[in-house]
Amino acid sequence: NGEKINSTENRSVLHVALRAPRDAVINSDGVNVVPEVWSVKDKIKQFSETFRSGSWVGATGKPLTNVVSVGIGGSFLGPLFVHTALQTDPEAAESAKGRQLRFLANVDPVDVARSIKDLDPETTLVVVVSKTFTTAETMLNARTIKEWIVSSLGPQAVSKHMIAVST
Repeated sequence: NGEKINSTENRSVLHVALRAPRDAVINSDGVNVVPEVWSVKDKIKQFSETFRSGSWVGATGKPLTNVVSVGIGGSFLGPLFVHTALQTDPEAAESAKGRQLRFLANVDPVDVARSIKDLDPETTLVVVVSKTFTTAETMLNARTIKEWIVSSLGPQAVSKHMIAVST
């Protein structure tokens, strides 16, 4: 109901707003949060459709077919759970043909190497997922993967091969 029950961050816990229909009213501090939620969901859908259609291409013009998701804790587990669930959906499986998704949630150099093994930076999109972008492990992995892209494609490629997802 919008009360600030997250005492650590002094925030409302409004996960229910993510599932609310467009016309729902869920107030926090006297403001209906549903329109903002739908605005973000619309942006996610637009980007996803641009990516899936092949309209979003890498710095060299090649379609991006590989994704490395960088995050830790809930920023890793949430996307992993969604990915795992969608593997059982025939439409999602068909849409994913010719693509691969890998997760990087550990700063162990072996895990970093494994997450990019056999990937071509020209065809790879890196998605850095973090609530605050202050988690040391996530930021180290993001810098490491960024250097992998820059060393292969140059610094101008970062904007085409890395995106960030946050609250």
